[in-house]
Amino acid sequence: MRQILLLLEHKENRRLLAQWLKTRYEVIVPDVDTSQGKTSALWEQSFDLCILCGVTLEGIERQIQERRNAESPVLLPFLLVTSRQSVGMRTRYLWQSVDELIITPIQKLELLSRIEVLLRSRLLSKQLFAANKKLLMEIEQRRCLETEIRSSLQKERELNELKSRFVSMVSHEFRSPLQVILSSAQMIELYGEQLSKDRKKQFFQQIKQTVKKMTQLLDDVLVIGRADLGRFKASPEIMDLTELCRDLAEEILLSMNSKHAISFVTYGNCCEACVDEVLIRHILSNLLSNAIKYSPSNSTIHFILQCVDNEAIFKIQDNGIGIPSEDKATLFSLFHRAANVRDIPGTGLGLAIVKKCVDLYGGKIDVESELGVGTTFTVTLPLPQLALISR
Repeated sequence: MRQILLLLEHKENRRLLAQWLKTRYEVIVPDVDTSQGKTSALWEQSFDLCILCGVTLEGIERQIQERRNAESPVLLPFLLVTSRQSVGMRTRYLWQSVDELIITPIQKLELLSRIEVLLRSRLLSKQLFAANKKLLMEIEQRRCLETEIRSSLQKERELNELKSRFVSMVSHEFRSPLQVILSSAQMIELYGEQLSKDRKKQFFQQIKQTVKKMTQLLDDVLVIGRADLGRFKASPEIMDLTELCRDLAEEILLSMNSKHAISFVTYGNCCEACVDEVLIRHILSNLLSNAIKYSPSNSTIHFILQCVDNEAIFKIQDNGIGIPSEDKATLFSLFHRAANVRDIPGTGLGLAIVKKCVDLYGGKIDVESELGVGTTFTVTLPLPQLALISR
């Protein structure tokens, strides 16, 4: 039911008006004998219309404006009951406090009409406010939806571009290895009986090495794809982390047929650790192969493993060509290659794979590099996720 607040100074008039209005509305009749009572009624009561007299209005104009402002933009109407003589004495600021006035003596039909008009105005303002609020919410939802659609379209464009680059890169990188395999197979087919055992072995070895490189490239592409789709999950198993790193270093040297040396040093108890061997291999094999690829032949790669303070720290240091400072910001981006390695074969996938694997572990990777001096990569993995166990 609609609520009307009566702030009339004359008690008998207040009683009679309240009695008449109660047949149609919920009437609130507070104590307004004091200024404090008037102010309290304005702020403590919930109402749809306030009917007040000139005496009550005196001294609370500011409080009325504050209450109306608090309700804004919804209309909170005030109806002033006053004599014709008193109207002329009101200031020009009267309409900042009240919305309508009625001259005494009051005609019931006229009063009822004024009340209904003001209550209808309040109802319409409420409905308009609700409609505007709903419209704003719909606009915001549409804006969010448009943002999501734009983001999805952008991701789709990036994905399509990525696919195109993958296809182009794989096609380019496979062309030379396939040519090596084809040439070696043709030589064996055409001159097999004339070739010595050592020469045949050399051709077979070329084919095997080429297949390994192609397999590694396919593995790299699959790792990137699985990581981007969120399908790459850590599957830790208990193993000797020290032995894993030592074996991996030897495998890298053998697979790259390298004349480099890898100096492996370990600190702390890393003998039993719960790790994902696949992720560890992706991280370390790419860093070690890069260190070998971009440093002088016969040089030494320093590989340090340290398990301390609930962390496993892998440090790989070379004295190679270094990384230009302008390339460090995008070093781990897909297909990015530094400006000084254009003449050295590579796909631009290695460090991107390293970063994705480190992120899966919740770890971090840091790089220090100086042109012509060398580069140091430091990978830190938290041992709570590695679940390092003491013997």
